[in-house]
Amino acid sequence: MGPDPRPEVSLGRRSPMATTRIVVADRNVITRVGIRSILERNAGIAVVAEATTYDAVIDAVDEHGPDIMIIDLDLGDDTTRGLTICEEIADRYPATKILVLANTLSELIVVEALRRGANGYLCKNDLKSDELINGVKAIQDGDTVLGRGVGSLVAKGLGSTRDKAERLTDRELDVIRAISRGLSNKQIAHEMFISESTVKFHIQNASKKLNSHRRAELVHRASAAGLIN
Repeated sequence: MGPDPRPEVSLGRRSPMATTRIVVADRNVITRVGIRSILERNAGIAVVAEATTYDAVIDAVDEHGPDIMIIDLDLGDDTTRGLTICEEIADRYPATKILVLANTLSELIVVEALRRGANGYLCKNDLKSDELINGVKAIQDGDTVLGRGVGSLVAKGLGSTRDKAERLTDRELDVIRAISRGLSNKQIAHEMFISESTVKFHIQNASKKLNSHRRAELVHRASAAGLIN
C-alpha cells in the first residue's frame, strides 16, 4: 500500500462512515495506543484524534466534533483543570458525550465530574476491553456509565437524596426517565404531549430537589435513589 495521497485531510474526515467518532485524551502513549486498539476492533468506531494536553483537548473536539471524548482528567497533574475542561466541552459542544477514564477512584472527583457534564466514569485499574466498549456504546445511547465500585462510592455521598427524591412528582420522574434514554427536551415534549417550556420546568424542579446541575447528574441521583432503572 502506498503513502496516503491526502495527508492534509484530518483523521476525522477520513472516517465518514464511522457511527461513533472518538477523541482520546491521555498523556500516556501506551494507554492511548491501547484504547485505540480496543475501540477500533469494533466496526463503526473510529478514534479521530488524540490529545495529550488540556488545550489540545479543546482543539481536537473543536476540529473533529466527535461523538465521544474519552479523557484522563490528570493530563497535567491538575485534576481541577481536567474538570473545567469537562464543563467547557459540555457547555460548548453538548453533542459530544464525555467518558472519564481515571487512574484513581475518588468520591469527590466522581461527583464533581458528573456535575460538570461527564456522562461516565471508569477506572483504568482492571478495566477489561469489553467494559470499555460497552461503556462507549451505552454513553452514545444516552446512558450514564459508572464502573465497578463507582456507583456505590457516589451513592454513599448522596446523603438524604432518597428522601428528597421521594418527593419528585410522577411527571418529573417521567421526564428524568426520558432524559436517561438520551431524549432532548424537544423529543420529550413530543413524546409526553407537553410544551418544551413545561419540560424545562419539570427538569428545573427535579434538579433543585436532587441538587443536580446537569442532566447526567440528575439521572444518576434519581437512579441511585432507586426511583428509575
